Amino acid sequence: VVPRDLFHALFEPLVTYPEDRDVVVIRIKATGRKDGKPVEAVLDLMDFYDEETGFTAMERTTGWDGAIVAEMMARGQIPPGAAPVEVAVPPKAFVEERAKRGIEVKARVAEVG
Repeated sequence: VVPRDLFHALFEPLVTYPEDRDVVVIRIKATGRKDGKPVEAVLDLMDFYDEETGFTAMERTTGWDGAIVAEMMARGQIPPGAAPVEVAVPPKAFVEERAKRGIEVKARVAEVG
């Protein structure tokens, strides 16, 4: 008996729900200053299960991010070596690649006060 195979045979039916259609909702809110004035930036992302491909929203918003970064590394858009993803990955190019896959981020910046 291969322990990994046994684990998957016993555990997978407990956590797999093929009839479920998931959704991922992400909101990021940040405050700071722009041109000396207090502002608030809000980023919203909402993604759904893809009926056409069978990919869950969670698969799309996690696995595809990793694939995008791997492609960027292969194309030389990310310098070699270790660095935090938020420093190493060019944000504009990443967001554009994500949008090509149907996952868009809506952003707004507004003065507060």
